[in-house]
Amino acid sequence: MLLLLQLPLIFNPGYLSFDELQWWARADVPAFADLPWIAWTDLRAFQYRPLTFNLWLVLAHWLAGHAYAMHALFVLLGTINGLLLAACLRMLDAGRTTAAAAGAAFVLSPYVAYTHGWTGTLGDLLVLLFGLLGACALLRRHDAARHGRIITLLLVLLVILALLAKEAAVAVPPLWLAVAAARHGWRRAVAFVAPAGLVVIACVAARMPALWLVDAGNEAYAWHLANIPPRLAEYALFPWLPPLFEVGPSLDKSALRLGFAALCHGAVVLALLRTSWRHAAAWMLLGTIALAPVLVLGRSFDHYAYLASAAVVGVAAYAWRDCARSARLVLLIAGSIACMHGVQIMLRMREVGAIEQRFHADLAAALSRTGQPLRVGTARAADAWMVERWVGNVPSYRGVVLAGRVTTGPAGPGAITLTMQPDGALTTPPAAAQ
Repeated sequence: MLLLLQLPLIFNPGYLSFDELQWWARADVPAFADLPWIAWTDLRAFQYRPLTFNLWLVLAHWLAGHAYAMHALFVLLGTINGLLLAACLRMLDAGRTTAAAAGAAFVLSPYVAYTHGWTGTLGDLLVLLFGLLGACALLRRHDAARHGRIITLLLVLLVILALLAKEAAVAVPPLWLAVAAARHGWRRAVAFVAPAGLVVIACVAARMPALWLVDAGNEAYAWHLANIPPRLAEYALFPWLPPLFEVGPSLDKSALRLGFAALCHGAVVLALLRTSWRHAAAWMLLGTIALAPVLVLGRSFDHYAYLASAAVVGVAAYAWRDCARSARLVLLIAGSIACMHGVQIMLRMREVGAIEQRFHADLAAALSRTGQPLRVGTARAADAWMVERWVGNVPSYRGVVLAGRVTTGPAGPGAITLTMQPDGALTTPPAAAQ
């Protein structure tokens, strides 16, 4: 059922941005043995994600030329996360229907739809997978005294794998602590999770020299404590700002739209608060903990809220059995608006993928006909971001070299060699054709 809800993401013929295109180009080698593997011991790398990057090389080598298969694999992995979330809720004694609805709400939520639809998010998918496997281990009904050591060792292994996948894994042990406390109480929860937390602390300490000195000109990764309030506001409001595609420009929307989004967010908090202050506190606190590693950054990105989406959906579903009818109605309405937003993102993701596939096919054909550099613009100014993502820092496409041969630029007489139409097709402007 969860796979059926995500069919628009599976049947996407193209890709969203330069990340997956870069790895495709990097993995475009004659034989598997020729893949340029990423070192597992280079802790000085700014992005230390050897598990993600090496697995990405393998997937790109095998599947990148078959977009439907690549998207199906990412959607399948995301669906497993949705099923694991539902399993955790069942172990927390949520009803079968509530757990199933939570799994559906998770995959349809806007941040998750974006993450499952963009094949540049392997690290996020893996971190949540390992996190949910740990949560399931903590929630299983077992003799805690007898199996405690096994569970603790399993959590250490899972957090190491998560840290090898992406830095967002630092948020996993605190979330495990909350899950374990709900089942075993705080004292036993600390005993279970503390060793995994120590692993995270040691990893952060070892990685701090690489993370501390970030180029201030790198807007995406330069960090500052002053970034926390706007990042929190963007991530909190975006689910109720349909049909906005990406979270970044959330605060640029009209006061009316922002007011509506704030009303939806506040209504959910009040509905949970009327049920229990613990539910409201958990909904806000766990979502914030899951976002904590990225709140100091200079920009917001949809996939950064993937773990937070699982946390807030899980808390709302856990609280459902205690909610009065009026509170349930509020959660249902707010959740429906967010899911509608997610469906819009799915459809937009597929639309962008179709444009990319047509664009690169025409670009490769144009490059094969000429040895001259090409300059590409767009018929609509609103589409310029696509061309910039698909050309900038992408060395090649299906063996056709792009680096040094293709640039982008604004429209203007004689300034452009090719113009991308709204459907992705490339045409020659009259001034360039003369």
